[in-house]
Amino acid sequence: MKLKIFGLDNYAKLKEENVLLISINDVKMFTNIIKLLNNKINGIEEKEIILLDDENKEINMKSKCMLLIDLFNIDYNSKKVLNKIYELIEEKIKLNQDLQLENYMLNIRNYLIEEINELPFEFSMKSELDISEVLKLFNVKIDTINYESVLEKIEFLIDIACTLKIADIIFIPNLKQYLSNEEVVELYKYSLYKNIKLVIIERENREKVEYENVWEIDENYCDVIY
Repeated sequence: MKLKIFGLDNYAKLKEENVLLISINDVKMFTNIIKLLNNKINGIEEKEIILLDDENKEINMKSKCMLLIDLFNIDYNSKKVLNKIYELIEEKIKLNQDLQLENYMLNIRNYLIEEINELPFEFSMKSELDISEVLKLFNVKIDTINYESVLEKIEFLIDIACTLKIADIIFIPNLKQYLSNEEVVELYKYSLYKNIKLVIIERENREKVEYENVWEIDENYCDVIY
């Protein structure tokens, strides 16, 4: 895969053995790139930035990417995450041909009908509930209480992306403001092990660390990759 930002001479390859760090000196360009990525990942069409596969076909960034802006308040229970969890649980129950849940729900429905019939009104109700509706009813969600540090939070998000297969690439602006170089390297190693690509976007030039492939863009929009 490769990331292309129109107006720049180069494009950056997202390699299996490296993390891409984009260093942007100009504050307006930095802000604009984050805005473009946010729009693109949320399904809003943007022509100035694209992600291409090895055959130069554009990749749908909404389905393949995540943008992590607030490192202290990561939404592990987003609609995208929960929908995937519910989908996997439903597939597992159906694959096992497990009728126990269905029988429970039928008993609950019959009980409700008995109570409703005591009232002098006509009612209607659903004949059955989808498994996903049952999961929502019981507010099934990921418990995140054990993840406190920024490093732990991001690594847990990588676990979720890897396990649920909801993203191949995570974009993180200003990561190095919150982690030491040693923690950054640990995070890089973890993401590479989990086969989740990281793209770090920094406002200032910082010390290059192990596993980084740097794409530097100066105030005049001249860019170099090293």
